[in-house]
Amino acid sequence: MTARPLVVFGGTFDPPHLGHQQVIVGLRGALQLPLLVVPNGHPVHRRAPSARPEDRLHMAQLMVQEVGDPLVSVSDLEVVRPGPSYTSDTLARLVEGDPERRLLLALGSDAARGLWRWHRPDLVARLARLVVFDRPGARIGARAAVEELRDHGWVGSEPELVSLRASEVESSRVRSRLRRGEVAEGLLAAPVIRYIRERGLYREPPESGGVPDGIIAPR
Repeated sequence: MTARPLVVFGGTFDPPHLGHQQVIVGLRGALQLPLLVVPNGHPVHRRAPSARPEDRLHMAQLMVQEVGDPLVSVSDLEVVRPGPSYTSDTLARLVEGDPERRLLLALGSDAARGLWRWHRPDLVARLARLVVFDRPGARIGARAAVEELRDHGWVGSEPELVSLRASEVESSRVRSRLRRGEVAEGLLAAPVIRYIRERGLYREPPESGGVPDGIIAPR
């Protein structure tokens, strides 16, 4: 019997926060399909994440445990794979493991508009149908993002558009608060906060101006 389609939701998750949780819950509610969370290992088109891949993977697992949905899981595929993390490679590996399974790639509207710049966008389009979601705070709506993407020559099946109610939380701002020792309750799941404290993540380096921030988005 052919497996149900699988929704793939990737990102840096540096750290995974309440907004990510709400997106996951929203996607599950809208699509009614199993969802795979994929923390990236070594992104190549942005600053290196503040936390190590292994720590971001573990925090994502703690976040998903808080979601409490048996049809949501976390993959270590990009973390354990050496070299740069490319979504096209990840989708290819997932298809290789289950050739009959249909994949859907979930992207926020801000990320989707730039998909044409990604590594092998043609392969991404061939391997997965896009699910483009928008939420409060997005710079562009889902429909406008798809139109902009097509203006740049991207060709693929018609994306599914989803509007979500999710908190406007940026990982960069969460990291800034954590570095300053400020309270992160209400922004992160309690187990994630405990893990960050136990591991000493996101602390201000001694005699340093800190690590530059950047808005982190799925790729």
